[in-house]
Amino acid sequence: MPCGTRGSRKPPAFSVARSDYSHVSGNGRTWHRSSTRKLFQNVINTESFGRVMMNAIFDQLDIRRRPGKPRTTGLTMVLDKHLGLAATHDLIQTAGQYIDVVKLGWGSCTLYPEDVLREKIALLKSANIRVCPGGTFLEAAFERCDIPTTLRLLKATGFNAIEVSDGIHPSMTRQQKLGILKQAVDLGFEVTSEVGKKLAQEDHAISNPRRIREILEDLAAGAQKVIIEARESGTVGIFRGNNDVNAELAYELFQSIDPDALIWEAPEKDQQAWLLHQLGPGVSIGNVAPQDVLSLESMRCGLRGDTFRDHCRGSRRVFLELGVAGALRAQKRGDVVVVVDAIRASSTITRCIDLGAREVIPVVSATELRGEVTIGERGGTKLPSANFDNSPLSLTRTAIEGKSVVISTTNGTECIRAAYGENSVVLIGTTNNCSAVAKVAVELATQRGSGISLVAAGRNNLPAIEDRAAVTEIMKAIGNVTARGTLEPYYSENLERDFLESESGANLVQLGQAEDIIFCSRKDVAAVVPIFDGVRILPYMSEVLA
Repeated sequence: MPCGTRGSRKPPAFSVARSDYSHVSGNGRTWHRSSTRKLFQNVINTESFGRVMMNAIFDQLDIRRRPGKPRTTGLTMVLDKHLGLAATHDLIQTAGQYIDVVKLGWGSCTLYPEDVLREKIALLKSANIRVCPGGTFLEAAFERCDIPTTLRLLKATGFNAIEVSDGIHPSMTRQQKLGILKQAVDLGFEVTSEVGKKLAQEDHAISNPRRIREILEDLAAGAQKVIIEARESGTVGIFRGNNDVNAELAYELFQSIDPDALIWEAPEKDQQAWLLHQLGPGVSIGNVAPQDVLSLESMRCGLRGDTFRDHCRGSRRVFLELGVAGALRAQKRGDVVVVVDAIRASSTITRCIDLGAREVIPVVSATELRGEVTIGERGGTKLPSANFDNSPLSLTRTAIEGKSVVISTTNGTECIRAAYGENSVVLIGTTNNCSAVAKVAVELATQRGSGISLVAAGRNNLPAIEDRAAVTEIMKAIGNVTARGTLEPYYSENLERDFLESESGANLVQLGQAEDIIFCSRKDVAAVVPIFDGVRILPYMSEVLA
């Protein structure tokens, strides 16, 4: 039943007498909005909270100041579970300038003594901090009473922000949620919506397209920001049950929604650091514990080890991506993209260019494998129509020099083609040319003012240890890197062993091609850098490598 028609119960009585919210509390004492200011008038300078006030030590470090409040990006939303007036005052005194919103968690706003609740809200607002009840509270109101009257009561109590969610109510429809959102907007609240479910099994059932669609609908309905549900525990949404990041979902959201429109619930330090790595200090983060506000602000400023290198002079932002989806993300960013298929496409292409091939043409389908010299395999086995399989050691200068080579492989060629776009540059890299390709990638990224993406082709859409190891070697050669993206680096202590023991390596060893795997694992045996122009792979200009 829609809100406002749920049963015949009347909403709870309340009284609002004057514009200063004069109110008779439960103990018979008359409360005035001004009482909070009187309580702390000697210790809080309310004028300072519209701008960021640093001390001389901060200025000495020459750290870039964040914008003052009200901010539209880089918001910090605190989850307040129980703070009393004195603790709230202490929080404001030490960290108030870094807090944009305080959310009184769940339905806890119903449990405060009336005078304490009003004084607390007024105290926070005096520090230019918006105050909202939890989204669960509004879902409880939807279940139990009348939403329009409840919203007016919240307004009269002093709340100036509202979170509208459907994370736990079993039967609230999309249209009902959007209706509540619009009512809150019409009453002048700062409105955020929340997308996602509190129960993990229900949240997992939300497809990525549906999640994106709901976010866009909520923004269109008037939400100033959309919160990505993660709970106080940080175990749903873009986070798994063990608090690890579901990077694939996160990156789909990054690519589909303006990051400035989102607030990411991320209660754990490692989760906050990951978001700061990906989106920078301007990312908006919610469900921050009161005691963690200065920790988060330290990471925003590069004053904690987790993000220190992000703020170092010359630090390079390098994305580590996986497969065709990662190649497409890199292409959309307009990065310098290095595609890595260590066993064996990247090694074979690099070998062709090193042996003097006029060009190498990557094709996806075996039916396209037609040309002067053809190289093709599927699952390590040569395609019947190919002149060569994907073995770099089977190639000779006599067979390759001056020739047009057409190549089709299981994963690598598809990633190469996916990475190419109007604004991206695609290089082919692996352990064999890791230093050379790193040098060219840095020079091109510097010239173009773009980022660098290292894309591991993977095996059957899953990370392959040899690709991760090769990507990491290139990343190390780039130097002073802050790694981010959907792929974890792998620091190999023995490349030959790791390549031989990988799934692809073991398969080729069984096919009698162990020497190929050993060759693919070798570092810097080639100084050439293949570059893809959208049709052909050619050698990059040799003078760049001088």
